Formats: sequence, structure tokens, C-alpha cells
Amino acid sequence: MAGVVTVLLLPATPAAAAPSEQDATYLRAAHQSNLAEIATGELAQQKAESRQVKDLGARWVADHTRLDTALRDTAEALGVELPGEPNAEQQALARRYEAASGAEFDALWIPTQMDAHMKAMRLGETEIAQGSDAQAKKVAQDAAPVVASHHDLLEEAAGEIGVPSRIGTGTGGQAAAASTTPAVIGFGALGLFLVGAAVFLLRRRTPAASR
Repeated sequence: MAGVVTVLLLPATPAAAAPSEQDATYLRAAHQSNLAEIATGELAQQKAESRQVKDLGARWVADHTRLDTALRDTAEALGVELPGEPNAEQQALARRYEAASGAEFDALWIPTQMDAHMKAMRLGETEIAQGSDAQAKKVAQDAAPVVASHHDLLEEAAGEIGVPSRIGTGTGGQAAAASTTPAVIGFGALGLFLVGAAVFLLRRRTPAASR
């Protein structure tokens, strides 16, 4: 009987604190990034022309699968429900990859993957700086060197394959037109100023002449 009483009097184990909104947001977004990178890596292996891009695709699959396994374990421990698919922007990019192949795929994949990895780096940096749960922050800390190494590999591949490390946003001639607009406006403003100055001087001289 005494043993039973002792057990009953043991202090209850405190419940784990719920993760902050920042932690939960990070885990969901990083999970979607991992899903997108795994799918993208598989497409690279199938559709790329360059052996280097195909090899990077295989690395993406391996690295992001490993990172996501740890992330899902953490999310489950913290009670964070994860989305089942990449976000709308990532899905739209996947459709662009699916529509390309060969050298065209390589030229699209490298710069857009650099942009995706930059976003992933910023996502992790925000969690490390603002997150409150040690487990969630560790997920970000563990992912940081992997994502950074991927970015470096993309920079290297861009130089070796001869494709741009940045890609246009699809504005076409609008970008060129926009770049010339300030000069046009500048010359127009200067012309108006000179005309106005001439009119002003003419008006001042006219009364003097009449006297």
C-alpha cells in the first residue's frame, strides 16, 4: 500500500511547450522546400543534358530526403502538421521543368535552383535568429551547411556549363524599356526647363524694351 501511495505522489511530468508560430511556420515551409527539391532532383536526373546537372539532381534527392526525415520527426514530436505537397510557386516551377529538356532544361534549372536555395537559406536564417524551440532551430542549423553547399555547387556548375547563374523574370522587352526610361525622362525634363527659362527671360526683356 505504501508503494502505491508513493507512486501517486510523484510529481507529474510537465507537458512540452507548444512550438511558436515561427517554429511551426519554418517546419512547414522547410518541409515544402524539401519536397520540391526531391522532385526537382528526380526531374534533373531524367531530363538534364549535362552529367553535372544529373549528378546534382541525385545529390538533391539524397540530401533533402535525409533533411526531411529529421524535420518530420521533429514536427511529429512538436505536434506540427505538415503540408502534403510543395507550395503553389514551387509547383509552378516544377511544371516549367517538366516542359523543358536537354540543354534548355539545364539553362532553366541552374539559375532557378540558385534562387530556390537562396530562399531556403533565408528561411533557415530567420528560424535560427527568431525561433524559440531548440528542436526546430536544430533542424534549421543542420540544414544550413547543406543548402549553402548546394548553392556553391550551382555556382560552379553555372560556370562550367556556361549558363547564367541568374535568369530573367519573363518581362521580355519591358526590362530593356524600363532601363531606358530614366534617360528619356531626364532629357525631356531638361528640355522643358530650357524652354521655361527662355520664356521667362523674354517676358522680362519685353517691358524693358517698351520703356
